Amino acid sequence: MYINVLQRNKKSRQSVSFKRKVVEIYRAEISNMHEIHQHLHIAPTELRCLNRWYFKHRLRPYLFSHSFFKQTMKKKTDSSYLKALEKRLLEAERENKFLRLKAEAFEIAIQIAEEEFKIPILKKSGTVQPKN
Repeated sequence: MYINVLQRNKKSRQSVSFKRKVVEIYRAEISNMHEIHQHLHIAPTELRCLNRWYFKHRLRPYLFSHSFFKQTMKKKTDSSYLKALEKRLLEAERENKFLRLKAEAFEIAIQIAEEEFKIPILKKSGTVQPKN
């Protein structure tokens, strides 16, 4: 299963068995990425994609059983979902109240500044900008 053997099979370069063998050579460190690129003309990015494919379809089913994922994942219940929504609603209401108070404080500060310095700070609606 060396590169020379794979190099002879030009017809089956797109087959799953060819890709599997290339990745197994790479994973077993028989050849490095540069040698595979040089002899088989497989780009390093394509080799990385093949490596991820190999892990996903060949190794992960043996490493992580499906029952393991079923036991560890929490089920999404309606009550927990409603509690999370109620919590988000309360946080949004608190933030809304804070922003209203902040806006009111800015309006009061602007009114005090206009009265004290007698300068119109707020722009009046409907006014036209002077053209120079």
